[in-house]
Amino acid sequence: MIGLLARLIIASLMIMQLGCAQNNVPNHALYQKSQSQLPIEFKSFEAYQIATKNWLTDNRVFLTKNRTKELKFNAPFELLPHQNLNEKKSKGILLVHGLGDSPYYFSDIAQELSKQGFLVRVLLLPGHGSRPADLLSVSSKTWVRLVDIQINALKAQVDNVYLGGFSTGANLVTSAALVDDAIKGLVLFSPAFKAKTKLARFSPILPWYEPWLWLKSPNRMKNIARYSPVPSNAFAQYYYTSRDVQNQLEQYVFSKPVFMVLSETDSVVDVLAVARYFNQKFTHKNSKLIWFGNKPEVNDNRIVVYSDKYNKYQVSNYSHMGVLFKPDNTYFGFQSGFRICDNGQTDTAFRKCYKKGDIWYSAWGYQEPDKAHSRLTFNPRFNDMIQVLEWVLKSN
Repeated sequence: MIGLLARLIIASLMIMQLGCAQNNVPNHALYQKSQSQLPIEFKSFEAYQIATKNWLTDNRVFLTKNRTKELKFNAPFELLPHQNLNEKKSKGILLVHGLGDSPYYFSDIAQELSKQGFLVRVLLLPGHGSRPADLLSVSSKTWVRLVDIQINALKAQVDNVYLGGFSTGANLVTSAALVDDAIKGLVLFSPAFKAKTKLARFSPILPWYEPWLWLKSPNRMKNIARYSPVPSNAFAQYYYTSRDVQNQLEQYVFSKPVFMVLSETDSVVDVLAVARYFNQKFTHKNSKLIWFGNKPEVNDNRIVVYSDKYNKYQVSNYSHMGVLFKPDNTYFGFQSGFRICDNGQTDTAFRKCYKKGDIWYSAWGYQEPDKAHSRLTFNPRFNDMIQVLEWVLKSN
């Protein structure tokens, strides 16, 4: 997403020199804000969960006829821990999705954490789950507020609290953990501490000139688990979370166990910068960083390197989102039939992918001659990853 953002920011900066852009936004509910905002001020997760589902029922613009499935994908959810684990203290983990995404992004991870004895709670960030236009005026401060409220709610339920996040969500939970000594550990997937493009710092001025960097026909918006596209204000709010977590990492270290996953070919994140943060600021000896790709230029024996090529599933390399899902995930998995063909490739490759031709899977922007690539939406090494995650979480 940030790779695309970089090119669009350049175009928008050129537009600014000529004056404000004329933005022809489609007259469709997806591009018009809801009449109310997602409620978050609840002391209990149950009350927040019920209120959110009711709000989504009233405000979501449904993309398919299966309203029940769409609500399930986008509503916050809770999984109880598996029993008989002989642990003296209860433990819980709060999970936060990324920009434009949904609670469904943690559907597979949550199941695994539940098996490991965690009470698992997954949030829906304000501006998400209903329609892309609801990100037009959302503030990252509201995201921070929701995370803080639900951390306190989880503390009231369990003895030991852990936090987890994907991308922007990883920024939010890391910022919270750095200033809260009660947090026992972190689980971070593709943490977006620093954007790959240096132009990200210009994103806060874009909403004034170009509210939508990229528009898409409502007829092509069929992914019920995330928004496509998102307004420029969303990128600005992401930038604020990355700025905040970088500032905090300059001041603090996190000495509890951390599990982190990065892909060398991530199109969104400056992964080498994040790996250096892992090396310098996350100091627990049993922390682990799983790195998909070639060995990074960071000398740390806590880094576990896996190849990002997997011919069995026709995977050329790993994407930003591909780390989260099992290969047999019913929506994003290898056999699911779901494809993200808008993947920064040639028109010929796009058409081949879109017409269900033979495809490979990759990060955004990757190309090879005579190959069409869909975005990688699943993790061939998911079970290996979970084994490392379990080891880290048992080390506290």
